[in-house]
Amino acid sequence: MTAEENVSILLGNPKVAIHKLALPLILSLLVSQANVIADRAWCSGLGVDAMAAIAVVIPIYMTIVGLGSGLGVGASAIVSRMIGAEDKDKACNAASQALLFGLIFVIILTPLLLISQKGILTILGAGDVMDMANSYLTVYSICAIIILMNGAIGGILNGQGATSLSTIMMIVMAVSNIVLDPVFIYGLDMGVRGAAIATVIATVFSLLVGAYFIMSRRTYLTIDRKHMRYEKEQMRMVSVAAIPQMIEYAVMYAMNAVLNVIVINTGGSEGLTVYSTPDNLIDLIVIPAMAIGSALVPVASSAFGQKDIGRMRASFRYALILSISAVIGLALITELFSEQALYIFTYSEEMAALRPKMVHALQIMCLYSALFAFTPICSGYLQAMGRPNYSVLCAVWRNLALITSYIALASFMGMDGIFWGLVLGHTIGASTILSVTLLTQNRLKKRIGSDSIPQSTQ
Repeated sequence: MTAEENVSILLGNPKVAIHKLALPLILSLLVSQANVIADRAWCSGLGVDAMAAIAVVIPIYMTIVGLGSGLGVGASAIVSRMIGAEDKDKACNAASQALLFGLIFVIILTPLLLISQKGILTILGAGDVMDMANSYLTVYSICAIIILMNGAIGGILNGQGATSLSTIMMIVMAVSNIVLDPVFIYGLDMGVRGAAIATVIATVFSLLVGAYFIMSRRTYLTIDRKHMRYEKEQMRMVSVAAIPQMIEYAVMYAMNAVLNVIVINTGGSEGLTVYSTPDNLIDLIVIPAMAIGSALVPVASSAFGQKDIGRMRASFRYALILSISAVIGLALITELFSEQALYIFTYSEEMAALRPKMVHALQIMCLYSALFAFTPICSGYLQAMGRPNYSVLCAVWRNLALITSYIALASFMGMDGIFWGLVLGHTIGASTILSVTLLTQNRLKKRIGSDSIPQSTQ
């Protein structure tokens, strides 16, 4: 499909556009999650301590990934909005400013991570697995620039409707990681540190592929040397769109670290393994919602650029119904085959002893998956409407609700309280973000009707 055809789909029927953009993203996220599962599956052979070390570090790693993804979503919203307004040159400038912003940000972030990581791991309850966790995290801290820029380039591709190209990036990364994992973990006897090195090398391959797509003029937007200079107004637009989204992702994953501490205090390192392993399968179940939410951003943003509130509302309504239906279907299948789904994580004798507890946890966790589906759809729509800050506030509120639910229910139900706390917290979060989104949509309809665009989108 040509670059012009991608843009034509982006600006056309919203249902068709969401399907065309979401399907490659679903494949991309499936491959990405297969990447995480491969890490856990290979490392499960190292025992419970290795799995606990990974569980402690993963929220920090995902926070770094989330910062890149947040920058990518912000860039996607601005780029697609400029394309919708038929201003290709501004779209090219916005893409280049997103890359420059990411570079500046990560130069500041990397030394802060390296200086503070032991303290962070102590707070997160690494305890007996501190050395293993620190070794695992150091690789990601040093290579944060690779992880963050990979997310930014993927977002720029998505913003111009080239989701198939961003999917190729993810496939390259996942296949490389799956191949490299056993080599570094067992072949070179590097343990969990080897898993991190394999992931970083795979991310480098993905980044190089994405850079090639952009620089080789295979996409609608081309970033030339003239675009790679600081432009105050374009940088402001990118910052306004990207920073709240980066904060939202960072809050979401950082709060996961806090939740892990509560889990450790309730059930120890074994409890963390029982909690985090089924949660990986929930991440698989909600992939359609995540993909559809990402597809909604450029579709609704381009409609916003055209000031077409009808197409915006139609895209949101369709995305919400489609994502909830898909997640409920997958949750029912997982509920029925929960023991079989967990086998890949419990093949070793030590892990097999925990399988019944994991099955019990997974069956409860499946109940919250449909509630989680509201988050990426509403968050993406708020970003498209130029109100990413509302999404951030909803994310903070949802995570505070989760923390409160965990603490309250775990105090008298133990680990079961943690699992049911997920259901309660996401019920509160889903109802809140849906209400905020609908109110924002109604206000935006009045603004567009009076030809007034929110300040944050100008």
